[in-house]
Amino acid sequence: MQVNIRAVTVLLLTIFVAACTQAVKPATEVEPEAAASLLLFEPDHVDMGAVREGDDAVVYLRVRNSGDSMQQIADVQTSCGCSVAEPEERLIMPGNFTRIRVSIDTFAKLDDVRKWVLLTDAEGRTSKAWLTLTVRPNPHMGKTSRSIFDGKCGACHFEPASGKVKGPDIYAAVCSMCHGEGAMGGVAPAIAHIREKDVLASLIANGTGSQHMPGFATHAGGPLTDKQINALSDWLSKLDE
Repeated sequence: MQVNIRAVTVLLLTIFVAACTQAVKPATEVEPEAAASLLLFEPDHVDMGAVREGDDAVVYLRVRNSGDSMQQIADVQTSCGCSVAEPEERLIMPGNFTRIRVSIDTFAKLDDVRKWVLLTDAEGRTSKAWLTLTVRPNPHMGKTSRSIFDGKCGACHFEPASGKVKGPDIYAAVCSMCHGEGAMGGVAPAIAHIREKDVLASLIANGTGSQHMPGFATHAGGPLTDKQINALSDWLSKLDE
């Protein structure tokens, strides 16, 4: 039987093009950004200056209704449990202002600190303000009996560890906010370079003797079990491999 080379070639090209066409995935749809609220922080970036560790840092944020109808503050959230935001008024007439009092507990914080306040109106629209401050060392804090696992601080440093079993999940829950993404450092030193698992496990379990890095083991008052510490230290020791 004589084979028509040209016909076969055309057929193969047709199949190839069809396969390529089917393999092309549609572009990922970009989700629309949340609508901006008519309730505006003015300004939306505030430098709170310097404060000693252990002292409350307080600022009043001004919020203006930029719309032509009454607006309502439905909810106000902060970046972590150490910050509390309280609006003076929730119903704001067009063109009028209110203030939101923000208090930041500076315990166990040092150097440059950045926080945010998120306002949500009755329509679900949002506005965000950023706060920066510098926390100076307080020599009297070395004698404190407070812990980052107590009270409001526990919402970030204790509770999120519950139920976590894998190293990266444990790190993301209670370590990353201080030691940074990938343990490369943040407000606390980098630990990604430490290769000795036993050294890491000891530091995690027992701490450094400072209120900034207490022992995270349950026997030291922390949230991590021996199994969690083993998983976390094993993962950290292999980060650069």
